[in-house]
Amino acid sequence: MALSNEEIKELKDQLKEQIKNLPQDKRKEAENQIDNMSPAAIEAMLEQQKGRQAVFRMIVNKEIDSVIVEENSNAIAVLEINPLSDGHTLVIPKNEIKKKNEMPKEVLNFAEKIVKKLESTLKPKKINLVVGEKMGETIIDLIPIYDKEINENSPRKQLKKEDLEEIKKKINIEIIKKAE
Repeated sequence: MALSNEEIKELKDQLKEQIKNLPQDKRKEAENQIDNMSPAAIEAMLEQQKGRQAVFRMIVNKEIDSVIVEENSNAIAVLEINPLSDGHTLVIPKNEIKKKNEMPKEVLNFAEKIVKKLESTLKPKKINLVVGEKMGETIIDLIPIYDKEINENSPRKQLKKEDLEEIKKKINIEIIKKAE
């Protein structure tokens, strides 16, 4: 695959961006490991991730069973299976987006709509909307904050599909009430 020096530098910068919230001592150690990665190691890591990169496309194409909160022609909102908090939702653009600054306004507007829905039904103190690059794609995390501040390095919950379905019912309760 032979990456250019510029591509290697960009990939290392992306890796460093992903570790920026680690405690300083661990971040320094991780930065040193990233800086010392050979081009061959970077290429091997990319090859390993290729299979995982398709996961968001599989969710969009409904090839992976997901708990869908809402969807439109631009994006799909699904509950995170390993959430940071109850109602942690992923907004995945229907068309693959590689860079944060390429996120379409329609997808951001859709994410804002989901934020309002989560606020009105789950009643968090606030919701962190995080546009980030994961597994080679740019998606949006909507993370409800209830008590204490959390970030992507906070402990995650492991929820069963039944638990996620219960959260989905809470989120969509206003739709059910309006229909009655």
